[in-house]
Amino acid sequence: MSQGSVRLAFDEVGLLGRLPTARSITLACPALEPPPDLSPEGRRLALQAWEDRTRAEYAGVMIVRHFHGLLVDLNSPMDLQELALAMVLQEQQHARLCMNAVKSLGGAAELTFELDQLQIQRSDAPLEVQFFQTLVGTYAIGEAVALDLLVGSLEALPESGYREILKLIARDEVLHGRLGLQVLQQVKSGEPAPWIPWPGADAIAAMARGQIDYMKQRDLVEPDEARAFDDPQLAVELQGLGIPDSRHFRRIYDESLEEKLPTAFAKLGVTV
Repeated sequence: MSQGSVRLAFDEVGLLGRLPTARSITLACPALEPPPDLSPEGRRLALQAWEDRTRAEYAGVMIVRHFHGLLVDLNSPMDLQELALAMVLQEQQHARLCMNAVKSLGGAAELTFELDQLQIQRSDAPLEVQFFQTLVGTYAIGEAVALDLLVGSLEALPESGYREILKLIARDEVLHGRLGLQVLQQVKSGEPAPWIPWPGADAIAAMARGQIDYMKQRDLVEPDEARAFDDPQLAVELQGLGIPDSRHFRRIYDESLEEKLPTAFAKLGVTV
């Protein structure tokens, strides 16, 4: 472990099942049963993918906490603050579900994170600018693309407990993926009440273009996972464990960035 990383435990002590009030706010994990004849390579790749998903969901907890802090300091409307707090819980629940998938595949309940995944630092920019950067980059774009990927994955994957986890996550991601543009529209119109100045279409467009350009350069899946879908047996194994064909995954990603997002921003009068 490097000085810039930390290893976190994802253990449980059983409180969600023992406290009556906890049962109403938690998500029950579907039954997860890898096939008995699962190949070692299929298990390794599926484990790697679910560990990455766990990291992404837990990093999402930190991102929403950062977003909520900005909302508090900006004295944002109470309903927006409440939605942000709800999303913190949802991201935490998603991380737990993904870790259950990891454990079902024989993985340890510990993961290594780079510190910058967990420590979301504020910049020297005005709070209003930081708010719009997060709203545009994380929610209007990042979470909108994530929702498209989840929906596309659910359409392509066979029924399994692993697919059910993605279905539970997708149910919450409808909020995460639509919040950004909805809040931008509200701020721009000032209805029902203005609470933060609209920075202008050019400023929003610049933030959006920067995020889209960054996301186009990302390696969406690990190279060994992408190559695995050239092997028919591995492809079937991975899809049964909730891992979609990486080529299909990339097509959805590119379509979301290059077609859906520009159309959505155009409705705001923002050209990206």
